[in-house]
Amino acid sequence: MENFALNIAAFVIGMIFGSFLNVVAYRLPLGKSIVIGRSKCPHCQHIIPFHDNIPVISFIFLRGKCRYCGQHISLQYPLVELITGVLTWALFLRFGLTLQFLFYLIFVYFLIVIALIDLKTQLILNKLLLPLLILGIVINYFGEILPFDQAGLGALVGGAAMYFVAWLGNKIFKKEAMGMGDVKLAFVSGFFFGWQIILWALYLGFIVAILAIGIMWVVRRNRLPKQIPMGPFFAAGFILNLFYGSKLLEFYLNIFN
Repeated sequence: MENFALNIAAFVIGMIFGSFLNVVAYRLPLGKSIVIGRSKCPHCQHIIPFHDNIPVISFIFLRGKCRYCGQHISLQYPLVELITGVLTWALFLRFGLTLQFLFYLIFVYFLIVIALIDLKTQLILNKLLLPLLILGIVINYFGEILPFDQAGLGALVGGAAMYFVAWLGNKIFKKEAMGMGDVKLAFVSGFFFGWQIILWALYLGFIVAILAIGIMWVVRRNRLPKQIPMGPFFAAGFILNLFYGSKLLEFYLNIFN
């Protein structure tokens, strides 16, 4: 019974944080404070009361519309709340209430915001990467989630590998194929995976990107957007690696054997 209650608590708390991550993703690119000021409807600017801001439940109760102006609320909000709740619960199941749980929970929450902002603006903000790097260094240094030298080497390997991919893409396509934000994301993420894992995590991100772009190509009838942000795909690949990285690597190696 206690385990059941803890699992439910992890999911609910995750959804609450998911609501906050939506706020961060909306306000940060606009230069607004993420802690001061109550949430408003983006259409009529009416302050959203507490009972209309309950994760997922309020969206269902209001039928996806603002109570005051009747405009549709983006499906992004309940989806992010649900995904954050599920990921929080899944991380709790894997690591329990440990420092490792906190380490990767912070990482995943940052990845969600990075993906949302990159999807809308094609930018991976230093405002997110710098504190994520500092948190990774501090927790690794004092908590020893990863050996500190392996974590630092992971950052160098991840950043160098992505820089090479970006350079190669520029040479092949004669234009910027990948932004420096992706390179910096790979550098920071290397500190959370270590040098032995980061290359596989990046590879999974590329696999997710290829599959997603293929689906877009079919759905859009052979037409693709001029710019495709890679941040969401790398975020998905990194999260996938946290839960299934070793199994996927084993499966991948067995194909060639």
